Amino acid sequence: MLEKLLARAWRASALACLTLAGATAVAAEYPEKPIKLVVPQAAGGGTDVIGRLWADYVSRQLKTPVVVENRPGANGILASSYVAKQPADGYTVLVSGISYLAFNPHMYKDMPYQPERDFDGISLLVNTPFLLVTSKQTGARALDDLVKMAQAQPQSLNFASAGKGNSTHLVVEMLSKRLNMPLTHVPYNGAAAGLTSVMAGQTELMADVLNTAAVQANAGKVVPLAVVGSKRATSVPDVPTLEELGVADFPLPGWYALVAPKGTPATAIARLNAETRRFFDDPAVKARLLELQLEPLPSAPQTVAEWTRRDSATWGPLIRQLGLGNE
Repeated sequence: MLEKLLARAWRASALACLTLAGATAVAAEYPEKPIKLVVPQAAGGGTDVIGRLWADYVSRQLKTPVVVENRPGANGILASSYVAKQPADGYTVLVSGISYLAFNPHMYKDMPYQPERDFDGISLLVNTPFLLVTSKQTGARALDDLVKMAQAQPQSLNFASAGKGNSTHLVVEMLSKRLNMPLTHVPYNGAAAGLTSVMAGQTELMADVLNTAAVQANAGKVVPLAVVGSKRATSVPDVPTLEELGVADFPLPGWYALVAPKGTPATAIARLNAETRRFFDDPAVKARLLELQLEPLPSAPQTVAEWTRRDSATWGPLIRQLGLGNE
């Protein structure tokens, strides 16, 4: 009997060793062919710049090509649904973000992908802080000035956005409700047109990405009121954050993440996550992210799903309240 037990234990131990060796071999072998990085924007867009920076670094680290494929259109739905249908083998990755993971499920009734069902997280990437600016014609020099104007004459102040349902739209809508600041929304075809309208005094307010809005603020063409981000920005060091102005726990509206088709091998996820952490530690990458005024967000793979659920619960009710859903 003892001999049988010892033999059985030896076979189990041998099997475990073989399994571990096999798993280690798989991890060591990945990747064996080029990786495709799908970007839901046209070349040159903000998401594309981030994606190509990551792809260039990771391709050198993994010693295999990371090929960027741009699939713009339909607010990220084309790229997201394409990646959701690809083999879950670790060779297709998507640069996603808050709009595609947390906004779209509330915006579109028959969306061809569902974040939790169709994707595995790899890592958060970066957050794009926003800068709240006002037209010089308002005479406002602080956020409180604008709040008082809006409360004195409800709906008389117009705020510009890059389009209905865009982050630049939802940020101001949420802030408006948090501060009891009644405003009228004027959507434009893109952020550049919206910011131009504020500079011209055609609209009074906009929340645009920091990298763009700070340039106009420093040129004296708009008045900066608040940074929508986790800390003050080096480009506008005297501008307070919303937190400093008493608006606590305001959600970050511009984060990006890496995801892969659901069921992607854990070994591939772990390898890509490890390379992404090293990506953030690279001096050249740090300098470039600082230049682009992007906040790095190193994280565990499961953090992507956690942030998606959290922000879906945060922004979903606002989207429905504004009547933006079920398109």
